[in-house]
Amino acid sequence: MSNPFDPAGAGDLLPGQREPDQNDRLIPMINIVFLLLTFFMIAGTFRAAELFDVEPPEAPAGSALADDGPVVLIGRDGDMALADERLAMDAVVTRLKNMGAQNLQVRLKADRAARTGTVLPLLKRLSDAGITHVQLIAVRRK
Repeated sequence: MSNPFDPAGAGDLLPGQREPDQNDRLIPMINIVFLLLTFFMIAGTFRAAELFDVEPPEAPAGSALADDGPVVLIGRDGDMALADERLAMDAVVTRLKNMGAQNLQVRLKADRAARTGTVLPLLKRLSDAGITHVQLIAVRRK
């Protein structure tokens, strides 16, 4: 006989059964949340934050850049960075030269507000150091 004060029927449990828990309904939702979290962690692309903000210039559609090789950042105020470290122009050129100038593909990411008086001397110094493969990173024009 069922008890009217026991709507869950806990008094009718067989030996070895546990009482129903109201939180049991949350388990499927928790499983879905964890599956979605795992999916986005695997499918998402993680990228290290750059040392300072650089807004590249726009350019017409061109060929895609290779993802290998060091990236030199040039900020709007002329600051330079290589491998998450602020460096002077001489130090940037020296480090790139030590990486092996012959086959090195250097990617240059300069802010659209950076002065040509900063970018052109760097390109000249890289050329003098034997680094001839330099790609300028730009945003595709829509």
